[in-house]
Amino acid sequence: MRILAIALFLFVPAALPAFGQEEKEQDVLISDHTEQHTMETVVVEDKPLDLSVPDRMLSGQEAEKQIIDSTPGGIGFVDEKEIEESRATTLKDVLNYVPGVLVRPRFGDESQLIIRGSGLRNNFHLRGVTLLMDGFVYGNADGFSDFESIEPLTLKYIEVFKGANSLRFGGNTLGGAINFVTKTGYDAGILEARSQVGSFGYFKNYLGTGQVYGPFDFYTGLSDTEVLDPYRKHARQSRRRAYGSFGYETDGGTSYRLDVTYVRNEEKLPGSLTFREFKDNARQANPGSVLFDEVRFYDYYRIAFSVRTPIGTNQALEFLTQFNIQNMDHPLSFAVIDNDTYNAGAEVRYLYNTNIGGMLNNLVMGAQFFFTYQQDLNWANEQGKRGEKTKDQINKSLLLAYYVEDQLFVAPEFSLIGGARAQYAYRSVDDKFLIDDDDASGNTDFFSVTPKLGFIWQTTPEVQFFGNVSANYEPPIMVELTSPGNLDGSLGDLKAQKALQFELGTRGMLWDRVKWDVSVYDYEIWDEIQNINVQPFPDAPFTIPRYQNIDRTRHFGVEAGADIMLLKNMAWRDPLAHGDTLRSITAYTYSYFVFVDDPVFGDNDLPGAPPHFFVSQLRYDTPVGVWVAPSIESVFESYNVNSENTARAGSYTIFNLEVGWQFPAGVMFFAEVTNLFDKNYVSSVVVDSADERYFYPGDGRAFYGGIQWTWHKGGTPEGVAMSNSLNQNIVTETFNRNNMNYAFNQDNM
Repeated sequence: MRILAIALFLFVPAALPAFGQEEKEQDVLISDHTEQHTMETVVVEDKPLDLSVPDRMLSGQEAEKQIIDSTPGGIGFVDEKEIEESRATTLKDVLNYVPGVLVRPRFGDESQLIIRGSGLRNNFHLRGVTLLMDGFVYGNADGFSDFESIEPLTLKYIEVFKGANSLRFGGNTLGGAINFVTKTGYDAGILEARSQVGSFGYFKNYLGTGQVYGPFDFYTGLSDTEVLDPYRKHARQSRRRAYGSFGYETDGGTSYRLDVTYVRNEEKLPGSLTFREFKDNARQANPGSVLFDEVRFYDYYRIAFSVRTPIGTNQALEFLTQFNIQNMDHPLSFAVIDNDTYNAGAEVRYLYNTNIGGMLNNLVMGAQFFFTYQQDLNWANEQGKRGEKTKDQINKSLLLAYYVEDQLFVAPEFSLIGGARAQYAYRSVDDKFLIDDDDASGNTDFFSVTPKLGFIWQTTPEVQFFGNVSANYEPPIMVELTSPGNLDGSLGDLKAQKALQFELGTRGMLWDRVKWDVSVYDYEIWDEIQNINVQPFPDAPFTIPRYQNIDRTRHFGVEAGADIMLLKNMAWRDPLAHGDTLRSITAYTYSYFVFVDDPVFGDNDLPGAPPHFFVSQLRYDTPVGVWVAPSIESVFESYNVNSENTARAGSYTIFNLEVGWQFPAGVMFFAEVTNLFDKNYVSSVVVDSADERYFYPGDGRAFYGGIQWTWHKGGTPEGVAMSNSLNQNIVTETFNRNNMNYAFNQDNM
């Protein structure tokens, strides 16, 4: 009740008109160093939005305004400046201040990702959240994906759509979707160089370049991240990533783009610890991880080709086809896994913004096809070496989906959003190793139609209320169907997870100082998929994963974020420029995830997520580009790590400090101290583990620092048009006109 009271208290100011409120302009650059952070003023016009500009060509401000205007639920947005000023190594570095998004580091940059309870079953890797790359699904046909393949420094911005709010991109997972929008030649500098070093043998180097030549543009980015002497034993990591984007725009506005990615990943796995091991020496590895030399090595290749054709200014057709390969060598205690995974997919999307009977209407509809073919081989693990072959399977996954979402402005300040997604999912296993009664071959399929209904009420130009109710249907992924603990049954034994989702919230800004985003949600779930780690035989020195359904569960939560301008012009009072600022940036996540009348566990807590997660930063910026930002991260209360609720991970509070100096010439120095007082704490957990190895320790005190140089950034459309016409004189009149129109619209939003 106390949490609900807090949430209602936060809602109250949003319902009141701002005292002395004036119409604000969009965010503007104050000086070479300091950007004024204000919420976009929402201006509802009596004509449809212009669709002639692709989403990837929008500025960060335009993209954020677009998702605020069209999303009846919780969202998050991280711009390029925030990415670059962070360590930009893990998802936690860039998403830490998005309320409701819990990135719980296991070791190095390997993490558990939880949004609204989506990651409770993720004792390893990622399920329950759809990853998007430039608006299209990034991963396997069954929903499995690797976010370790994504390089933050190649990103222009990140959008987070929580829960059912990812339908606009065809998403339907419990946690929603994260859209990673990558740079093109229009966004990158002619030269981008960055080098950073830190504790535990950490170093990272990045080199990028992007240019525009008339209707052509290109961007390439290369990075190398190494952790050579990690905090924990047997946890060395190496990630080498290469990314390229090549675009062409015709005189008629049709754009073609080719994106290519290569990743080489090498990481040793330290494993989880018992409570006694954690207390004795948090830096040690799980003895079994060392004995069996648990590692995860893979090569990842991706190629994607997209076409976007505007039809006038109020319609557009988008098409993407992609193909990726992952070759993985993955020794674990129970087996040496050797997988070759091939993915092919295509998606077509139609956008239509129009006026119906005097009411604005924005329509999005699309169709998806994804197919995964996997050669799944296992060998016995003989102290890190391959023994006898134990498995030879061909796994296939298919997804066919159609989705539609429509936003109708029944009044200039009030819109209704409705939509639905129909999907057919197929899984099959062809066993090439076992025969007769032991043959694990089989297949199963899933079909669903999930509706959504929501609203957005713009009470004032800067205050918004929203809400939605929707259904969710999430089939199990292939690794859950074929895990060692599930092989004694048929593929159809594990049912799809189903949910009804309810959400209410508000976001806005008051007095040009207080910016907030608050959501309250309730998910009523049937057949939630649960991961438990079981010992395959008595006193086994390792566990194997098994998946099962829980009859009824409930996920309730509150997500609250605030960005408050505390003080301005404290030491600098130049009448020609804005002075220094002191801001507080806070994100709080409350999670109440429970069994509902379970025959074994009653109304126990679901294990795996802290009920309270709080991060807050106090940031001081000066007009000369220097910033200082101490911060705090706190888990107020211990939380359960098994369904019996007999084992808990402890509460903790850690302190961090970031400093930086941005020079006008594109040079930036930055440094960070994490876990300032060297706190010994649990960062992530393995739930329901039969050997009671529940705990992943967080890193001890660490120091990081680096330098970044960006030269001639921004082939912005207007800048590129002028530069090319002066230097090459080959830009067509149509290309100049299109880009100048875009620049004019950007300046006058």
